[in-house]
Amino acid sequence: MKGASILFLFLISGLLIAQDSTNIYEDYLDNNVFDFIYKSHPMVEINYGFGTPQNKNISLDFKDVGSWDIKFGRSEQKRYEGLLVDLNERYIFGSYLSSSIQNISETDNAITTKTYRFGFGSRDGLGFGSSKFSVVPYISQDFVWTKLANFQRPIGIRMPDFDSPILNNYIGTFRFGDKSAYGIKVGLTSMIQLNANYETSVVYRRHLFWYWSGSMLLSQVGYNLLTQFTDDIVDRSPVIGTIFNFALKAGYQYGYYLLRKEDMNWPLNTSGNEAPLTFETFNFGVSFIF
Repeated sequence: MKGASILFLFLISGLLIAQDSTNIYEDYLDNNVFDFIYKSHPMVEINYGFGTPQNKNISLDFKDVGSWDIKFGRSEQKRYEGLLVDLNERYIFGSYLSSSIQNISETDNAITTKTYRFGFGSRDGLGFGSSKFSVVPYISQDFVWTKLANFQRPIGIRMPDFDSPILNNYIGTFRFGDKSAYGIKVGLTSMIQLNANYETSVVYRRHLFWYWSGSMLLSQVGYNLLTQFTDDIVDRSPVIGTIFNFALKAGYQYGYYLLRKEDMNWPLNTSGNEAPLTFETFNFGVSFIF
């Protein structure tokens, strides 16, 4: 009942805002759809990262994983007032994560894993620069399907009876989830951009569609309300506003991730209290814009 009340309040807020903005849909289509289709450029991006899988209901630790990721998509950068750079990207991606391809740490008595995933997503940011050099902090949001190909318990250690069933649910099949990244792109030329980010990913043991839909809707309504607030800040103070734009959005997305890390469909179905499998990784890479 509490979750339904929260959902109702967010829906009403969204409707009121939409009513006050008579041209919001036309502006969105012009600025985010048609403009992107005709002015964006092909993009290929390769990233390597390292991080850790987690699940609060599994008693043993996971060994750190290495991660290779490749993205194919389109990228657009709009420039305002000779200073601001508005980044807009859409892409598909594939990733491979494995304990065997990282040498950052050698954790004993930990579960080793090998994972494949694919999906699609978007990346939006606001920064500074020119046609030859730019620095753009960004937030990305993706839908992802993840397959835990295998896992191995630590040698000589018996895995508790309640750990294996959780992991077995992920083995051999692609599970739905979502992920966000909080990062920065540095454009060295019009063609080459360096990329660094911190990524948080949620993989659902069971995809409870209606609970997930409600949780996602709440998240996006709040994110869009925050976007309108930060846009007003940027309009009044472009330099300081750009910093607040990234900090507030990243804090919001990461905070929502922490809540779902404990309960995958927060704030709905809290009585289920089921924790998802999560991945947190640092990634570094390069983008080629053609």
